[in-house]
This record gives sequence, C-alpha cells and structure tokens, in this order.
Amino acid sequence: MTILLGGAEFPQLRPFESADEAGVLELLAADRLPGQPACSTRMLADAVVGRSATDLAGLEGPVVTTVLCAPGGGIEGVVCCAGRPSDGPPLLLWLHCREDFSTAQALIAQALQFCAAGPMHAFTLACALTRGLVGLPERHRRVTREALRAAGFTSWGRCRYLRAELPVAGLPHLAGVQMNDTTAPPGKHLEVRRRGRVLAQAALERPIDGAGLIRSVTVAPYARGEGLGLGLLGNALDVLTSLGAREAIVYLDELPADLERDPIAALRTYAASDFTEVDQLLTFTRTLAPR
Repeated sequence: MTILLGGAEFPQLRPFESADEAGVLELLAADRLPGQPACSTRMLADAVVGRSATDLAGLEGPVVTTVLCAPGGGIEGVVCCAGRPSDGPPLLLWLHCREDFSTAQALIAQALQFCAAGPMHAFTLACALTRGLVGLPERHRRVTREALRAAGFTSWGRCRYLRAELPVAGLPHLAGVQMNDTTAPPGKHLEVRRRGRVLAQAALERPIDGAGLIRSVTVAPYARGEGLGLGLLGNALDVLTSLGAREAIVYLDELPADLERDPIAALRTYAASDFTEVDQLLTFTRTLAPR
C-alpha cells in the first residue's frame, strides 16, 4: 500500500521494491562507519526480510521494509520493522535518512504503526547490513537520535565502537598461546593456560574487506594485574595481520553480561594498543504511552 503524505507533490511512503535497491544502497553507503563492510545487494536482500548471521534469526513476527520516495523520484529514506509476538515488543531494526530530521520523523511514525500506543525497541539487534553492530552511532547519526527522542524513545544501552589500523608496533606478546580455528563464525580462538587453568582468552573473526573483528579478550579475575590482557591482544592483532587484516574493530559493551569482563580495564588495554573510539552505539526503547 502507498501512503501519501499530503498529495502528489509530497514524499510518499510505500513498501520496499526490488527497483529501490540502488537508491537504498546509496543511503546505506552514506552512513557506513569505518571498519564496516560496504553493503552488498546480498546483504540488503537479507536485511529487508530479517535474515542475518547473528541474532535476527529468532524473529517470529512479520518483517516490513518501507521507503520514503521523493516527489520527483529517488529514495529519501528507508525503515525496517519487525514484530516479536512471543518475545516482547515490536522492533525498529534499522533506519537511514541522510540525516534529515523530517525524513527521520516520517519513517519513525511509520514504524510506530507496528506498536500503536504500546512499547517498541529500536536498534537493539544486529542486522545483515553490518558486521554484528548493535545500536545507533550517537555522533554519526545525531539527527536520527534526536528524531527518536522526539518520538518518545529513550536510550538505555551503550557500547563503544573502537578501531585500530594494523599492524600495531611495540606491543608485548605472550609465549605458549594455544590457537584453534573456529567455524561459527570463521576465525581463531586464543587461550593462555597455567597448570590446567585458563588465564586469558581471545576470540577473533577473520577479516572482511580488510577488517578483522575482535569479539573478546578476557582475563580471569584471579589472573588480573599481570599484563595478560595487553600481551594477548598483541598476539591477537598479529594473527589478524597474518590473515590479511589492515584494520581491527571491537565492540566494547559498558555493561557486559559476562561478569568476568572488566570494561574499564579493557578500554585502557585497547587505548594502549592504538585503538581509538569511532563512536558510541545506543539502543532505544519507547514505553507504553500514558493514558
């Protein structure tokens, strides 16, 4: 169904069609963060129907992608929403609008039709358009952030997105590190043991478009203060470089679910390894409207 916003001379909201692919890819390219892969037609095809290699596989409700068309042709914005009837509120999965406030407002209003006056979450799941990125980049997507807040959304989760160019010189390294291949996702697992106990471990994903992903570097609480984190990170970055990575990225959750992870210590370790913050990623929720 096409939704007219005031007449033929105004933008129109309508369901995504295959002919919109080029215009939507331009929108996505304008918002791509450093270290993220360029969006392909396959990635877009997966995203518009809710397929993903990460956590979108569990969506049970309908997935609807809507575009905002300019009066003279062309795509001004796109939003994708999904219902989760057995798992909680519906979701605003992703939205792109060239950071135009009125476009963002129209797309968010369209998304809110999924929940009527009820609650809704936004940017809380990774989609096929990125490499496991969860959240809206706070600085790169300032206008979209403000449009969400104007529509009653509040931010409740925060994750740092860090990046470093490779190779990084001068880092310490650990001896006796055990390394194994992983398949889901493809990558490497590094582990440091002493007398049968795991002291530190790291999980890496193979490079895509020259960017390797560090999923985690953790040190057991009983082994902290010995420099194991920085040393193992030195090993991990060398492994990514040997696999062809020209840069490394990491998502550092400020409130990790794993109690063995110390985000403050981790941030110091990454900062000492030439990682810089690209942006902070925010997740949002809109609660039930007051009666």
